[in-house]
Amino acid sequence: MKPDSLSLSQLNFRIKSAINSAFTDPLWVIAEISELRLNNSGHCYLELIEKAEASDQILAKIKATIWAFTFRMLSPYFETTTGYRLASGLKVLIRVQPEFHEVYGISLIVKDIDPSYTLGDLARKKQEIIRKLQADGVIDMNRMLELPQVPQRIAVISSETAAGYGDFMDTLIHNSNGYYFHTELFQAQLQGEKAAESIIQALERIYDKEDEFDVVVIIRGGGAQSELECFNNYDLVYHITQFPLPVISGIGHERDETITDLVAHTSVKTPTAAAEFLVDTLFEFDNLLETLKNEIISLAERRISEEKERLFQLSQNFVYLVNQTIHEERSQLIASHKRLGLVAAQFTNRKKDGLTGIAHRISFDCISHLKAENTNLEQISARMQRSLAITFKSKNEQLSAIDKNLEYLRPEKVLMRGYSISSSGGKLVKNALDLKEGDELSTKFHKGFSLSIVSKTKSS
Repeated sequence: MKPDSLSLSQLNFRIKSAINSAFTDPLWVIAEISELRLNNSGHCYLELIEKAEASDQILAKIKATIWAFTFRMLSPYFETTTGYRLASGLKVLIRVQPEFHEVYGISLIVKDIDPSYTLGDLARKKQEIIRKLQADGVIDMNRMLELPQVPQRIAVISSETAAGYGDFMDTLIHNSNGYYFHTELFQAQLQGEKAAESIIQALERIYDKEDEFDVVVIIRGGGAQSELECFNNYDLVYHITQFPLPVISGIGHERDETITDLVAHTSVKTPTAAAEFLVDTLFEFDNLLETLKNEIISLAERRISEEKERLFQLSQNFVYLVNQTIHEERSQLIASHKRLGLVAAQFTNRKKDGLTGIAHRISFDCISHLKAENTNLEQISARMQRSLAITFKSKNEQLSAIDKNLEYLRPEKVLMRGYSISSSGGKLVKNALDLKEGDELSTKFHKGFSLSIVSKTKSS
């Protein structure tokens, strides 16, 4: 054995003495909790690390202990102040006393903790993510999507056993208006280190069935503030901003807004509020349909009334014209008859003198002529009667045709033949040039309505 050699215990004793001499008082240290374990006795054992800012490479690592007596004071103080439980992933400012044990090595004994530092670090990280989303130009993308007027096909990201999921489904199923919703649950882990990845995987499964849904709802029950940190994960919120369907967040918190709430199309506080939002959206559309129905009925009734009045005026005019024609023809017939009698009398008187020999013949001729004229008049009267009958028949047929055309032009008949009535902004659309790109177009068919968005217009 060499004279300058030491036993391991002697070496450790020297190290312990050196550490005790160097660190006579506790000091404040900034570190990240990488592991946290609670002992049955109430002691809390930590593994603390320091990472490089740019690469997340671990630069330092050390064990730390919070004795049970200290932990019972620090833990509720930290949770009450920050809203977070002490957990892995949190960055903390702690007051520690370095300690070296000959058997267990070096560790830090935690004496105190500054919760305000953790709050500031979490807020800083949150603002960094928000600024990055703004720089990427995606922070408003999901909020810019148009929410369907009738969102009834709902993709739900939650846990089947979560109380919030049960409240959400109960509110949808038992809504007072009796609206039907089709929902499909996409199971996901909503807290813990793998929560963000689990929610992203659920979003990807929904994306594969995008055409089957109107909106996505992310819901969970209440819990500690630290359990919401997954909803501030950059990869998760970036997926939400890029998602092609409107995302509704109802993750059950009152105190703070997560970045998921910020980028989602619609954010509400609780799962129940998310369900009520969907029910209210259908109720608003129901009211819109009722308003449109009343407007269509009012327009149809006014048009029918106007057409009835016009038909009545036409019929009145027609009767007047027929009566006037008959009166004029009768007057002309009487006048002709009188003129003929006068001409016959004058002719007879002129020829009477000096024509005695032929008086009887003239008289006979006159009688024959009168008979012929009478026959002619009877024929004229018969023709007039036939003409009037034909005229009456023709006018009655025209009236029947007008009546059929009016029946044919009734809105219900027009819609049955495949035509439709389109409106935009509550006004009937008669010219495609009155529309512009992005306008909402409501189209009524014989049975039902459809809604569309104008992408391009052109004149025919």
